[in-house]
Amino acid sequence: MTQKENTKKVMFENRKIEPVFTDDRGSIFDLIEEKVSHVGIITFNKGVTRANHYHKESVQYSYILEGKIKLAISDIDGTDKKEIILEPGMLTTIPPKMVHVYTALSKAVMIDITTMSRKDNGYEEDTVRMSIK
Repeated sequence: MTQKENTKKVMFENRKIEPVFTDDRGSIFDLIEEKVSHVGIITFNKGVTRANHYHKESVQYSYILEGKIKLAISDIDGTDKKEIILEPGMLTTIPPKMVHVYTALSKAVMIDITTMSRKDNGYEEDTVRMSIK
């Protein structure tokens, strides 16, 4: 299913993920219950900035494994700006056409999950580079 075929409107969300099951062996955490086409790991050195773009169709999910990251978001026209501090265990859902910028406040590691594949130039075709001013 492509993003265009998906009639469910995706909204921005940021939340701490809690375990769905825990016993003496450990815990299970459910991150996403949607179809995805890419899962990757992004590392950040302290002070670096990544993204400064939006996706035309893809939904992006970011799960923080280590460190602290400041996430700045806005509408494409630069309105409705917000900044959020992301910490380990937080999952952020970024819908299409939302500008997002990550700035590492410490060394950090994030799982990056998208509904469109990065293969065959798919990521570049879906990405529009810009900055939140």
